[in-house]
Amino acid sequence: MPRFKNESTWTLHCTSDLQRQTQAWSERLARFGLRLNVKKTEYMTTNLDELSTIQVNGNDLRRTDYFKYLGSTLSDDGNLAHEVVARANATWLKWRSVTGVLCPKNIPDRFKSKVYRAVVRSVAPYCAERWPATKEVERRLSVKEAMMLRWTAGVTRADRILNEKVSERFGITSIADKLRDTRLR
Repeated sequence: MPRFKNESTWTLHCTSDLQRQTQAWSERLARFGLRLNVKKTEYMTTNLDELSTIQVNGNDLRRTDYFKYLGSTLSDDGNLAHEVVARANATWLKWRSVTGVLCPKNIPDRFKSKVYRAVVRSVAPYCAERWPATKEVERRLSVKEAMMLRWTAGVTRADRILNEKVSERFGITSIADKLRDTRLR
Protein backbone atom coordinates (compact mmCIF):
# COMPACT_ATOMS: atom_id res chain seq x y z
CA MET A 1 0.00 0.00 0.00
CA PRO A 2 1.41 3.37 -0.84
CA ARG A 3 2.15 4.96 2.53
CA PHE A 4 3.64 8.17 1.21
CA LYS A 5 2.91 10.52 -1.66
CA ASN A 6 5.84 9.21 -3.63
CA GLU A 7 4.88 5.51 -3.40
CA SER A 8 3.25 3.61 -6.20
CA THR A 9 2.00 0.06 -6.75
CA TRP A 10 1.62 -1.67 -10.13
CA THR A 11 0.18 -5.03 -11.08
CA LEU A 12 1.56 -6.47 -14.31
CA HIS A 13 1.56 -9.97 -15.78
CA CYS A 14 4.95 -9.99 -17.46
CA THR A 15 8.47 -9.11 -16.30
CA SER A 16 9.23 -7.36 -19.58
CA ASP A 17 6.15 -5.13 -19.10
CA LEU A 18 7.35 -4.25 -15.61
CA GLN A 19 10.82 -3.49 -16.97
CA ARG A 20 9.35 -1.16 -19.62
CA GLN A 21 6.93 0.56 -17.21
CA THR A 22 9.60 1.13 -14.58
CA GLN A 23 12.07 2.58 -17.08
CA ALA A 24 9.35 4.83 -18.57
CA TRP A 25 8.36 5.97 -15.09
CA SER A 26 11.97 6.82 -14.26
CA GLU A 27 12.27 8.83 -17.49
CA ARG A 28 9.02 10.72 -16.82
CA LEU A 29 10.21 11.61 -13.33
CA ALA A 30 13.52 12.85 -14.79
CA ARG A 31 11.62 15.17 -17.16
CA PHE A 32 10.22 16.96 -14.12
CA GLY A 33 13.52 17.13 -12.27
CA LEU A 34 12.79 14.14 -10.04
CA ARG A 35 14.53 10.79 -9.84
CA LEU A 36 13.55 7.27 -8.89
CA ASN A 37 15.31 6.08 -5.74
CA VAL A 38 16.55 2.67 -6.88
CA LYS A 39 17.74 1.73 -3.37
CA LYS A 40 14.19 2.05 -1.99
CA THR A 41 12.33 0.69 -5.00
CA GLU A 42 11.50 -3.01 -4.87
CA TYR A 43 9.32 -5.47 -6.73
CA MET A 44 7.60 -8.78 -6.07
CA THR A 45 6.68 -11.60 -8.43
CA THR A 46 4.38 -14.54 -7.79
CA ASN A 47 6.37 -16.72 -10.19
CA LEU A 48 8.97 -18.20 -7.84
CA ASP A 49 10.89 -19.70 -10.78
CA GLU A 50 11.39 -16.26 -12.36
CA LEU A 51 15.10 -15.52 -12.23
CA SER A 52 15.25 -12.28 -14.22
CA THR A 53 15.75 -8.94 -12.54
CA ILE A 54 14.31 -5.51 -13.19
CA GLN A 55 16.77 -2.73 -14.00
CA VAL A 56 16.38 1.03 -14.06
CA ASN A 57 19.18 2.99 -15.69
CA GLY A 58 21.47 -0.03 -15.33
CA ASN A 59 20.77 -0.53 -11.61
CA ASP A 60 19.05 -3.71 -10.37
CA LEU A 61 15.89 -3.30 -8.29
CA ARG A 62 15.62 -5.35 -5.13
CA ARG A 63 13.17 -8.26 -5.19
CA THR A 64 10.99 -8.76 -2.10
CA ASP A 65 9.10 -11.79 -0.83
CA TYR A 66 6.18 -9.84 0.64
CA PHE A 67 4.78 -6.34 0.94
CA LYS A 68 1.88 -4.49 2.48
CA TYR A 69 -0.91 -3.35 0.16
CA LEU A 70 -4.21 -1.81 1.25
CA GLY A 71 -3.72 -3.01 4.82
CA SER A 72 -2.96 -6.61 3.87
CA THR A 73 0.42 -8.30 3.67
CA LEU A 74 0.82 -10.08 0.34
CA SER A 75 3.35 -12.87 -0.11
CA ASP A 76 4.98 -14.09 -3.32
CA ASP A 77 4.05 -17.71 -2.55
CA GLY A 78 0.51 -16.93 -1.38
CA ASN A 79 1.30 -17.98 2.19
CA LEU A 80 -0.68 -16.28 4.96
CA ALA A 81 2.06 -16.46 7.59
CA HIS A 82 3.13 -12.82 7.11
CA GLU A 83 -0.50 -11.64 7.09
CA VAL A 84 -1.41 -13.52 10.27
CA VAL A 85 1.69 -12.28 12.08
CA ALA A 86 0.95 -8.71 10.90
CA ARG A 87 -2.66 -8.97 12.14
CA ALA A 88 -1.54 -10.40 15.50
CA ASN A 89 1.06 -7.64 15.87
CA ALA A 90 -1.44 -4.93 14.91
CA THR A 91 -3.86 -6.30 17.50
CA TRP A 92 -1.10 -6.34 20.11
CA LEU A 93 -0.13 -2.73 19.30
CA LYS A 94 -3.76 -1.63 19.57
CA TRP A 95 -4.03 -3.40 22.93
CA ARG A 96 -0.84 -1.70 24.12
CA SER A 97 -2.28 1.69 23.17
CA VAL A 98 -5.25 1.20 25.52
CA THR A 99 -3.56 -0.58 28.44
CA GLY A 100 -4.15 2.51 30.56
CA VAL A 101 -7.86 1.64 30.45
CA LEU A 102 -7.63 -2.15 30.31
CA CYS A 103 -5.11 -2.96 33.03
CA PRO A 104 -5.97 -0.93 36.17
CA LYS A 105 -7.72 -3.05 38.81
CA ASN A 106 -10.14 -0.27 39.78
CA ILE A 107 -11.86 -0.27 36.36
CA PRO A 108 -14.83 -2.69 36.13
CA ASP A 109 -14.45 -5.80 33.95
CA ARG A 110 -17.61 -4.93 32.03
CA PHE A 111 -16.11 -1.61 30.89
CA LYS A 112 -12.80 -3.31 30.04
CA SER A 113 -14.72 -5.85 27.98
CA LYS A 114 -16.53 -3.15 26.01
CA VAL A 115 -13.30 -1.28 25.30
CA TYR A 116 -11.52 -4.50 24.35
CA ARG A 117 -14.25 -5.58 21.93
CA ALA A 118 -14.63 -2.14 20.34
CA VAL A 119 -11.00 -1.11 20.07
CA VAL A 120 -8.76 -4.19 20.16
CA ARG A 121 -10.86 -7.12 18.96
CA SER A 122 -11.95 -5.34 15.80
CA VAL A 123 -8.35 -5.26 14.53
CA ALA A 124 -7.70 -9.05 14.47
CA PRO A 125 -10.30 -10.20 11.91
CA TYR A 126 -9.58 -7.41 9.40
CA CYS A 127 -9.55 -9.06 5.93
CA ALA A 128 -10.02 -12.49 7.57
CA GLU A 129 -12.99 -13.29 5.35
CA ARG A 130 -10.55 -14.19 2.58
CA TRP A 131 -8.30 -16.35 4.78
CA PRO A 132 -8.62 -20.14 4.61
CA ALA A 133 -9.97 -21.63 7.83
CA THR A 134 -6.85 -23.31 9.20
CA LYS A 135 -6.08 -24.37 12.76
CA GLU A 136 -2.71 -22.59 12.56
CA VAL A 137 -4.34 -19.20 11.88
CA GLU A 138 -6.84 -19.69 14.70
CA ARG A 139 -4.11 -20.89 17.07
CA ARG A 140 -1.82 -17.91 16.44
CA LEU A 141 -4.58 -15.37 17.01
CA SER A 142 -5.99 -17.29 20.00
CA VAL A 143 -2.60 -17.28 21.71
CA LYS A 144 -2.23 -13.49 21.29
CA GLU A 145 -5.77 -12.90 22.50
CA ALA A 146 -5.27 -15.12 25.55
CA MET A 147 -2.11 -13.20 26.44
CA MET A 148 -3.91 -9.86 26.21
CA LEU A 149 -6.95 -11.00 28.20
CA ARG A 150 -4.84 -12.63 30.91
CA TRP A 151 -2.79 -9.45 31.26
CA THR A 152 -5.98 -7.36 31.35
CA ALA A 153 -7.41 -9.61 34.08
CA GLY A 154 -4.17 -9.56 36.06
CA VAL A 155 -3.94 -13.36 35.79
CA THR A 156 -0.66 -15.21 35.36
CA ARG A 157 0.07 -18.82 34.40
CA ALA A 158 1.05 -19.44 38.03
CA ASP A 159 -2.59 -18.77 39.00
CA ARG A 160 -3.53 -21.90 36.97
CA ILE A 161 -6.69 -20.36 35.53
CA LEU A 162 -7.80 -21.60 32.12
CA ASN A 163 -7.90 -19.15 29.20
CA GLU A 164 -11.59 -20.05 28.68
CA LYS A 165 -12.38 -18.89 32.25
CA VAL A 166 -10.61 -15.58 31.62
CA SER A 167 -12.59 -15.13 28.37
CA GLU A 168 -15.84 -15.93 30.20
CA ARG A 169 -14.99 -13.34 32.86
CA PHE A 170 -15.03 -10.68 30.14
CA GLY A 171 -17.87 -12.27 28.15
CA ILE A 172 -15.70 -12.69 25.06
CA THR A 173 -16.15 -15.56 22.61
CA SER A 174 -13.13 -17.27 21.11
CA ILE A 175 -11.33 -15.59 18.23
CA ALA A 176 -11.93 -18.75 16.16
CA ASP A 177 -15.70 -18.16 16.44
CA LYS A 178 -15.21 -14.51 15.50
CA LEU A 179 -13.21 -15.51 12.41
CA ARG A 180 -15.92 -17.97 11.37
CA ASP A 181 -18.57 -15.26 11.74
CA THR A 182 -16.46 -12.89 9.64
CA ARG A 183 -16.14 -15.50 6.89
CA LEU A 184 -19.90 -16.13 6.85
CA ARG A 185 -20.69 -12.48 6.16
